Amino acid sequence: MTANVLIITDVFGHTPAIASLQRYLGLPCLVVSPFEADFSVHNEQQAYQAFLAAGGVQAYSIKLREFVRQQPQLRHVVGFSAGASAWWLSCAEYAHALQSASLFYGSRIRDHLDIQSVCNTHCIFAEQENAYQPQLLVQALRQRGHQAEVAIGTKHGFMNPYSAGFSLKAQTLYLEFLRHRIAKTTSRPTPRGANSSPTLVAETGILSY
Repeated sequence: MTANVLIITDVFGHTPAIASLQRYLGLPCLVVSPFEADFSVHNEQQAYQAFLAAGGVQAYSIKLREFVRQQPQLRHVVGFSAGASAWWLSCAEYAHALQSASLFYGSRIRDHLDIQSVCNTHCIFAEQENAYQPQLLVQALRQRGHQAEVAIGTKHGFMNPYSAGFSLKAQTLYLEFLRHRIAKTTSRPTPRGANSSPTLVAETGILSY
């Protein structure tokens, strides 16, 4: 079966948690990380240092765009943190063939609100962020026609077991959200090149707690 789901990792890279996500989704997946091959780190400070050494978000964006250009079969994207930001910067305006993009706590999205995603994109932000106010960002995105929500009671990294902000409760809710969203949009194929977005799987906020 052709891999049509792309997972874009955070600064921790291709960890065992990403492999677990692939198994949970039950679909062939491709994985892109900021690093070469399967390099990963499990310490948060080391992860950020390695990410910056690899060129940061800009380098990640360039790498991601080149990768996506070589994978025309992709239909679904799941991005986390730096991976979500890199997708937003590099591919959101060009990925006409995608049926869904689910972006978790992509902090740099706030600096590029002018970008208009061409596929069915849903942004989920942690409630607690030190550098910005997620509620205001969600409001700004919604005003621009984007799908966005805040996961109540969460911190940055709530989907990643290696992050200090990890929340098993939130992870469980949003894993089910992802599986349902991908299955639902897959059952409603989007013609190649279509600009319209398919129906949103779940109303904003249903899976917040």
